[in-house]
Amino acid sequence: MLFAIKNRLWPSLALLIVFVTGASWARNVLGLSWDLDWLPGFEFSLLLSTIALISSDGGVHGLLALALGEPYRRRYRALAEFFLPQRWPQILAGGLLAGGEELVFRGVLLEWLRSREGLSATAAVAIAAVVFGLAHTIPQRLLWPFTFWAMWEGALLGIVYVWTESLLLVMVLHVLHDVGGFSLFAMQRRLWAREGMTS
Repeated sequence: MLFAIKNRLWPSLALLIVFVTGASWARNVLGLSWDLDWLPGFEFSLLLSTIALISSDGGVHGLLALALGEPYRRRYRALAEFFLPQRWPQILAGGLLAGGEELVFRGVLLEWLRSREGLSATAAVAIAAVVFGLAHTIPQRLLWPFTFWAMWEGALLGIVYVWTESLLLVMVLHVLHDVGGFSLFAMQRRLWAREGMTS
């Protein structure tokens, strides 16, 4: 659902407002403790986290391409084509929405499970990651397996949040990840079009 919304400018911005407003309200009502301060070592932690996330994406992509071959590559091209409606405004709005997602999935859900429900950090990260992945399910059957990749991404973002205790850091990380990923898809689509490749 969230990936489909990120293809459209105004729905992305509207949902961002809903997420920011709703997360702020939930934080107050549930008595959650998080803030958006720029903590010491922010830049270094962001750099390490960005390298880890990019390495994970590259590793997962490479392993799946090697293990599954053309069937995976066909699904990957279909995923890139799913984002065909995106232009720069949609890419940027989708990236901003990713930051809003962190308020909901890490700031509210993960933090509530961990601090109010008494779950371990591991259990809270896992549950939040599953919900995050399901929220990113794409309605096309061919693309359903990417839900599991979204769950993995959610787990990594949760680990970064627990490790750094910085909601701002995971927000910036997720924004950079999505803007970079959507931009990569756009470049790949142009390349495939020149080479005559389609999904």
